[in-house]
Amino acid sequence: MPTTRRQMLKGLTLGTGATLLDPMVQRVMANAEGIKTAPRFVFVLQSNGFDAIQACPDTIPFQQYADREKFETVNLTNHRLPKGLAPLEKHKKRVTVLQGLSGKCTGGGHSTWSGALGQYRLSGANNESPLGTTIDYQLGKSIPGILPWIGVGMSANAGRNATLGFAARGAHKPLAIALNPEKAYNAYFSVAATGNLKKRFHLKRNLLDYMIDDVKSVQKQLGPLGGVELESYLDAYDSLAKRQYSLLSAEAQLTKAAPILDDRFTSPVATKRLEAQFEIATCALIGGLSNVATITSAAGEINAQPYLGIGLEESNHGYGHMGGNKRDSRGIPLYEKARGFVMSQIAKMVDRLESTPEGSGTMMDNTLIIYMSDAPDTHHSTAMEWPMLLVGDLGGRLKLGGQYINYPGYGKPGHRTVGSFYSTLLHAAGAPQETFGRLDPDLDEVAMQTGPCPELLG
Repeated sequence: MPTTRRQMLKGLTLGTGATLLDPMVQRVMANAEGIKTAPRFVFVLQSNGFDAIQACPDTIPFQQYADREKFETVNLTNHRLPKGLAPLEKHKKRVTVLQGLSGKCTGGGHSTWSGALGQYRLSGANNESPLGTTIDYQLGKSIPGILPWIGVGMSANAGRNATLGFAARGAHKPLAIALNPEKAYNAYFSVAATGNLKKRFHLKRNLLDYMIDDVKSVQKQLGPLGGVELESYLDAYDSLAKRQYSLLSAEAQLTKAAPILDDRFTSPVATKRLEAQFEIATCALIGGLSNVATITSAAGEINAQPYLGIGLEESNHGYGHMGGNKRDSRGIPLYEKARGFVMSQIAKMVDRLESTPEGSGTMMDNTLIIYMSDAPDTHHSTAMEWPMLLVGDLGGRLKLGGQYINYPGYGKPGHRTVGSFYSTLLHAAGAPQETFGRLDPDLDEVAMQTGPCPELLG
């Protein structure tokens, strides 16, 4: 009797990188047996607010939240995404613009810090002391890979290595978002290295070298049974290795320039570091290192210049005060430039996940990317609404894709909160929870804050 793909997979001999390679093999086996894999979530937090009007296509009449009386959805087929979201135009069938969810329990302001993903209000005196678990870690615990969660990000300050202000595994238990790409790589990808290999990894060699050799070994054992999945995994690790060596080279150059290193030299590199962090997160998903990733883009940084590398010289605070809540606001082109860059990185992530087979489709079919700001709406946010851009539908677990959605305005029948949306994500992940975060005392607890949003849950 011919050897089946399933039998071949079970008989594989894995190499030194087995801890990282095993999830890949398990995914290939699941594909062979038609088993549905765990959903994946990526949270992207960008500083400085996300005004609702900036999420609305020019060809769709914009309504202020106070004027929205009912739940409405508009098909995006005949509407081009607004300029700041334009890099995702080619993926529009997967895109949902979600308007009208409120998060007043966070208080709003320049940044809500971990309140964005935790839905609670922090003391202004201590923004790194979370009051509860954030949704990214809660989901990660429900659908863990080797790690339940990874967090990477970009700071305008090249010397800043981490922030503790945006993710948490519980009250007063912050999680570090790695802001240095090399240290992010070391923190996450060295998890599979032990003993002498760990020493060699940190001192001399890159674990990815071992991973690439191991994937090639598995490919040889599988022959044609390996299909294109392992080829995609090999490409992911290979490109990450090249990125790592590039970063090491850049670090050496920056070290030589240390005596004169200041914002003029470090700020332009910030966007390059963010590109690296998106690639690390993407490869972590592809390799099964984690099913949940959080990526921050200068989140919490108010008086900063994170986007000099793309020609945006104005500080976040500067163009925030130029306005972004009217179509003709002076700040709109600057918001569009900063947001468009982040959207281009999201588009690359989508491209990569779409090119990685999974089951009868691709990894992107089973992934949801949530883009939002750590400041709910405008620069001095009120949290009366919290616009989001969603990419994906988790394989039909959510009724999303190709839509522009308006929820009724704050306090009106049918209104929903961000906490209710997070409950929707937990239901979709198979870990139902009826409420999430702190409740808003001014809203109906049952109708507006309890259980998943029925309009979004598949």
